[in-house]
Amino acid sequence: MLNRRQQKAAPFESAFSDWWLSQSQSFRESVSLLTARSCFRGGYTAGKHSNERRFIFRAGRMRITVWATSTIEARAKAEAEANFRAHRNGWPKPKLGWQLRKERCEIPTDRR
Repeated sequence: MLNRRQQKAAPFESAFSDWWLSQSQSFRESVSLLTARSCFRGGYTAGKHSNERRFIFRAGRMRITVWATSTIEARAKAEAEANFRAHRNGWPKPKLGWQLRKERCEIPTDRR
């Protein structure tokens, strides 16, 4: 029993259903489930990565989004993701490496 691994955070679906059921009946009737799910997903994702920033890179035709604390870490994660996608699709890796072009870096505004 002590050797069993504990989950660090609740999966999205159970967290969403707990939140949804905790809302008042009038709120649940006024907001569609689809809209509530998409809004909750944004907050849930940002909350999971509260100490990180979201970096978006372009590598050829691929758009790669990673969460990291620094640009160097983000580039390493994006390169690993590009290698994974290329291997999965059977594409050759570039001989000179991936030319990652940073499109955007978003900093979560609500840090508590």
